[in-house]
Amino acid sequence: MMSLDEKKAELRKQQAAKRGVLKSDYPNASQGLINGGVQVLALSAAYLKNEPLMIAGYWPIRSEIDPLPMMRMLADQGIATCLPATPKPGTPLIFHQWQVGDPLVDGLYGTSEPAASAPIVIPNVILAPLLAFDQACYRLGYGGGFYDRSLAEIRAIKGKSVIAIGLAYAGQQIDTVPTGPHDAALDGVLTEAGLIERRT
Repeated sequence: MMSLDEKKAELRKQQAAKRGVLKSDYPNASQGLINGGVQVLALSAAYLKNEPLMIAGYWPIRSEIDPLPMMRMLADQGIATCLPATPKPGTPLIFHQWQVGDPLVDGLYGTSEPAASAPIVIPNVILAPLLAFDQACYRLGYGGGFYDRSLAEIRAIKGKSVIAIGLAYAGQQIDTVPTGPHDAALDGVLTEAGLIERRT
C-alpha cells in the first residue's frame, strides 16, 4: 500500500500532465476568471467584513492558469494587489505590493517576482495555483508547503484574517485529494466555469 506522500507524488505527475493538456485545450480560460473575479470579491467581503482588500496573485509558470487578466481587472477597480517572492525552502512566502505592468525580477524555481525594494505587504486574500482540487476544496500543490506556511503565519498575527482561493481549470477537479492531518481546505476554488465555495 502506498504512503500518503507516495500517493501525492504519483498524483502530482498525473495532474501536471493533465494540466498541460487543459492549457492547450482551453487557451482562453484565464479570461473566464475575470467574470469569476466578481464572485471572489463577494466571497472576500463576506469573510473579511468589508475590510480593505490586499489580494495576492502569482506569476504563472509552466501550465498554471493565468491570473493576470483578473488581477488587472481588480487593480482597475482600485483594489490593491501583490505578488509573492519565493524564499528558501521551509520558509513562508514574502508578499510585495505589485500590479500588472510593474517591473519584475527573476525568482527561484523559474518564477518572476517584484524587486526586493517593493513594499512588503500582508495580503488578506491569497490566490493560489494548484495541480488538483476536489469538491471539498482540498488542494494538491507542489509539495513545497509555501502556501500552507504563509497562511499559517498570517493567521498567527493577532487580529489578521486571510482567505485562500485556488485558481484552476475546471478539468483539474478530481474525486478526492489525498490529505493528512495538517492539510487544510481552501475557502474556494475559482475556475473558468465559476467559483466553488467550501462547504462547512
